[in-house]
Amino acid sequence: MYGEICAQFYDLDKPYAPALALEWYCEALKGRGRVFEPMCGSGRFLVAMLKRGFEVDGADPSTPMLQRCRDKLAAAGELGYQPQLFEQSMQELDTPGGYAAAFIPSGSFGLIFEPAAAQAALTHLRSQLSSGAPVLIEFELPHPEINWPGEAVKTVTQGGTQIRLVSRVEYDFASQLETYHNVYELKQSGTVVQTEDETFKLRCYAPDEMRTELEKAGCRDIVIDHPDFGWVARAHA
Repeated sequence: MYGEICAQFYDLDKPYAPALALEWYCEALKGRGRVFEPMCGSGRFLVAMLKRGFEVDGADPSTPMLQRCRDKLAAAGELGYQPQLFEQSMQELDTPGGYAAAFIPSGSFGLIFEPAAAQAALTHLRSQLSSGAPVLIEFELPHPEINWPGEAVKTVTQGGTQIRLVSRVEYDFASQLETYHNVYELKQSGTVVQTEDETFKLRCYAPDEMRTELEKAGCRDIVIDHPDFGWVARAHA
């Protein structure tokens, strides 16, 4: 559940979908009918695809992230399709369903890090899709033996607003879990006006592990792709 400052930082730091990934998903999903993005966040993929003529609905459990998505939709003006946005986690999806395809880019699926929750999420996602609908899930590979933890500092600025992020990342090799301890510092005209602490985990998957997760959820025809931007599992509901 991303907070308000996190959502603002994310939107400034990553305002657009990565070009290579966007092109790949558009090519994979063209001509599919209504598409569902169940972890749409601030809408950087969803809005870009709507502008290209896709019919895409989205869901996300974070109120601030969905508000960012709505703001992008309002700024986009008239679109050929008016999307539905659901404030729901993947584990509790309850939409009208019948989607012709679904996709989860940028490794977001790994944020559902508990095995039982991940299985529930995939099962609920499959229930929202038409029989045989393609499912595309991008995932992050387990890390090699390198020095952990790591720490990074990054600052984004817009007008008189500045957000500083201090992120400390730990990695557990046995569970293949990244743990992020983030502190956001919001400044207005050089003065700190708000801070926000955040801790979240992200699970990494080997290709065979992702294949197994999809099989257990009842998906079929599973193929692991490795486009230039990362790793993507393709399957059918």
